[in-house]
Amino acid sequence: MNIKKLIEAFIHLIIWSTGFFIIVNYTYTILDFKRESGPYWMPVLFGTISSMILFYTTIFLLFSRFVNKKSVLLMSIIGLFFSINIFETLVDYNFLGAHFSTEKEPFLSHLLYNSYLNLFVLLIGISYFLIKYWIKNEKQKHILLEEKLTTEMAFLKSQINPHFLFNVLNSLYSQSLKHDAPRLSDGIAKLSHLMRYMVYETNCEKIELDKEIGHLNNFISVYKLRIAENDDVSINLNITGKTSGVKISPMLLIPLVENAIKHGINANKKSVIDINLNAQKEELMFTVRNTIHRATSELAQNHSGFGLNNLQKRLTVLYPDKHTFGTTDEKEYFTAKLNLQLN
Repeated sequence: MNIKKLIEAFIHLIIWSTGFFIIVNYTYTILDFKRESGPYWMPVLFGTISSMILFYTTIFLLFSRFVNKKSVLLMSIIGLFFSINIFETLVDYNFLGAHFSTEKEPFLSHLLYNSYLNLFVLLIGISYFLIKYWIKNEKQKHILLEEKLTTEMAFLKSQINPHFLFNVLNSLYSQSLKHDAPRLSDGIAKLSHLMRYMVYETNCEKIELDKEIGHLNNFISVYKLRIAENDDVSINLNITGKTSGVKISPMLLIPLVENAIKHGINANKKSVIDINLNAQKEELMFTVRNTIHRATSELAQNHSGFGLNNLQKRLTVLYPDKHTFGTTDEKEYFTAKLNLQLN
């Protein structure tokens, strides 16, 4: 636990303790619980513990698990709220009220009082979570913006005019056609498409999934130009589901493929890269599986490099709590899986 979490926990302890101390020492009656009727602190302590259970279960369990499933979250909060209210009221009415009170308030009075108090605690808990959630997202957006600006400045300092490069590629493409080299001309054309996509298509927040898939196909086709005919290298791309009409943030899929090619291909050994994309109405599942040609420790270090770390940061900002990303290191294969919620 880091120092910030320790400070936060200490502040929470101070707040709850202060509230308990004030109620016990500066109030004289709560419904039929009166100071002169017995150990007044006991029903106050029970009420405080009930409120703490409601508060922390809501923000740390329900919101953390169901923040993107609004209907499930709402039903869970309502269920928790009524469960704690009924349980607390039953204990107050049948046990605490009978032993620490000279009067007998009706069950409904206890229920209404506990409902008002717990509703107040619940609203504070929800507000607390939403404020923390907003601050966290703003910090992540700020970090991503700074990294983007740094990258753009570095690019501006070193870039060659893209129009010049496109003109050169067009000239090379024309020359390859004149010399009857269809494989080379096709590779040059796809390389040109790659560059145009990265320069002109990736500035928007969302892009059609079909365009991203086209970029993947071009990238794989260009890389295959490096593979000799006698090399035992296989790169397979399998697309399933409905991709038309689906939009995602650009350049989220290519880092996994680049990573697999960088660490999974060895011209002297059998190398396989399997890329599977399944698009549904509200979810996209992308899996890249590649052979392993390195020692386990070295592989783990390389696969956790800048590319995947940067991808994870982007996902945290672009799809907060709407993605899962993980890797598995098996005996002969390394697998990266990315799931995006598209709703």
